[in-house]
Amino acid sequence: HLGAAGMTDKRKRDDTLAAHNVALHYSGRENQSVGQRQQSPIYHLRCLNNWVKSVLINAYVREKDRVLDFACGKGGDLTKYRKARVGTYTGVDIALESVRRDAVGRYNGGNYPFPAKFIAGDAFTADLTQHLPVKSYDVVSSQFAIHYSWSTETRARRALRNVSQMLRPGGHFIGTTVDSNVLVRKLRATDGMTFGNSIVEVTFDDRFKRKTFDAERGPFGLQYAFTLRDAVTDCHEWMVPRGAFVELANEYGLELVEWRNFHDFVHDKLGKGVDDGAFVDGTQAEGERAPRPGEVHGGKRAAHALWRSAMGGLSVRDETLTEDEWDAAHLYAVFAFKKAGAATAAAAA
Repeated sequence: HLGAAGMTDKRKRDDTLAAHNVALHYSGRENQSVGQRQQSPIYHLRCLNNWVKSVLINAYVREKDRVLDFACGKGGDLTKYRKARVGTYTGVDIALESVRRDAVGRYNGGNYPFPAKFIAGDAFTADLTQHLPVKSYDVVSSQFAIHYSWSTETRARRALRNVSQMLRPGGHFIGTTVDSNVLVRKLRATDGMTFGNSIVEVTFDDRFKRKTFDAERGPFGLQYAFTLRDAVTDCHEWMVPRGAFVELANEYGLELVEWRNFHDFVHDKLGKGVDDGAFVDGTQAEGERAPRPGEVHGGKRAAHALWRSAMGGLSVRDETLTEDEWDAAHLYAVFAFKKAGAATAAAAA
């Protein structure tokens, strides 16, 4: 039996171990050339992910905004912020080599028109007020990363506290993360504890063999193993129950603006304004079915232009997003929160 002090020490060790494992995983990933990326079996899924991030950034980031990027990784989103014409950029990531070797190198070699700083550290455990001025950012972004903070309540709270403390009133917290509702539905639809397809595999351990996620278990530490072909293998991730996420964010003055599964997001953004059904058939009800491979990015000029824009003009060797890639995209959601309070006149200008 652990007393209060013992439990606190154990939580700190758990937090440190979780952060360390994530850092090791991402620091160990090898860089790929453009040619290698284009030959990847998940090339078009990566294109889709980049497109979703681009659309989300363009929706909430204004010209001259000050942006703080949690889990900036190798700086892969810098080009998106160049296109958004941000005023300043700050990237934070736990993987030291990704920051020092890749993100800084990418920025220094890219002739970016905005000043940037990079911090190697864990935005989900560190008190960022010791390193950055409070209420100084218009947008905080966390792409495909906030779920790593849900290994423990302590980490989840620190992540959202940092977001709130860094954002000015009226600023936005945007990102992409796992859609726990979809994960649970897929788990319950399979006979065992593993589900997936040719490119993705998700495995829950026997702690969840009843496939129930009730209040007694709590919303934190709901771990699973995630494998994405040509990307990650058996990486530990954690579910982020939407209701608990929204409730916890509210405690830190963050009000939900938007939460949508990738499928719904794509249907909404490309189903409108693309009159030839190039990416998805806009006449279909959202979520009615997964489009057939030929419907998803079927080579039409309008959709191709959108993809080329999102990918910085790179050519596409095969203009079809496979059904398995589309199914993998279903595992994710976009979110946006707004910091409570009125924006200052300078920020609103």
